[in-house]
Amino acid sequence: MRQAIFTIHKYLGFTVGAYLIVICATGAALVFLENQISDFRDFPMKHVQARPKMQSLDAILATADRAYPASHVTHILESCDSGCTYDVSFAQPDGGRLDVLVDPYTAHIVGSVLRSRTAIGRLYEFHANLFAGDEGSLINSAIGSVALLLVLTGAYMWPGWKRPSRGFSVKWTGGRWRVNFDIHKIVGIVSVAFLVLIIASGIGGVFVQEPPVTQSSSTPAHGNRSLLLDQLVADANEALPGTITMVYPPATADSTVVVREIVAGDPDPYGWSYVSVDRFTGRVVAMNDATKWPLAWRAYMWLYPLHIGSAGGYALRFVYVLVAFAPVVLYLTAFLMWLKRLEPQRPIA
Repeated sequence: MRQAIFTIHKYLGFTVGAYLIVICATGAALVFLENQISDFRDFPMKHVQARPKMQSLDAILATADRAYPASHVTHILESCDSGCTYDVSFAQPDGGRLDVLVDPYTAHIVGSVLRSRTAIGRLYEFHANLFAGDEGSLINSAIGSVALLLVLTGAYMWPGWKRPSRGFSVKWTGGRWRVNFDIHKIVGIVSVAFLVLIIASGIGGVFVQEPPVTQSSSTPAHGNRSLLLDQLVADANEALPGTITMVYPPATADSTVVVREIVAGDPDPYGWSYVSVDRFTGRVVAMNDATKWPLAWRAYMWLYPLHIGSAGGYALRFVYVLVAFAPVVLYLTAFLMWLKRLEPQRPIA
């Protein structure tokens, strides 16, 4: 059994090891670049001068709409609590996303970026789906499952299960093969729990069904005039107090305004709770409190925060970045051990 598992581990290492290196490297880069600062939720965010009074959400939305009248607004993202731009996102005909950055204190546009043309956008598309959309996500997850088997077979082969001192020692005088083997086993066992967590949460995010969001409609009233967005957001937040992250304006004439929030107990950096408000009356017509979901869905909302390390704050993100180097060391030491095995044996004098 041990020899069979060793053979599986060896060939998996040489086939999916390089994949694991690339995926971990791109993941580490995203940890650095996207959502990397506490209280800043948006990667294209720009700092602006904080002022005593902010413009209304309607004014912010109107500014972006005037600049891009042919595009459809999907959401307004509050990038941080103070001193940074709001992100008004527009859906593009090709399925992409245009982020228009608006100063919330002046309602002036500071800049705009097409996510697909940014370094983060390209990194994310490769890391998440290999530039191949939903099919790429499935392929990515399938290869990730094989990589998970590689990590688990390596953990099984660790020589320190019976005697831990043997599993954490390096025999520096034991020759090149032995030194590489000792480094390989130590780096592998130290990083195995984090690699399993990262890979498994990434796979789960693709295959586990996302919790549904209740869709509702507004009932025309008061001369079919919508209430102000700020009032509607305030009504939503009063019904379900939390940290507001996104506002989804009505997509059609009778759609509701949907507010996304982080409530206590929700680890996601954007929150999984939604409140739908009638745009004409301000009445709450639907509410999804993520903390009251069934256990399976509450487990789901931990997958993304665990995958990107935000669930553990700066400490876990720092560990994730260090762990990203583990596949490089493991692949290199395994390759050097393989080369040593290929060397012809010297005849015994």
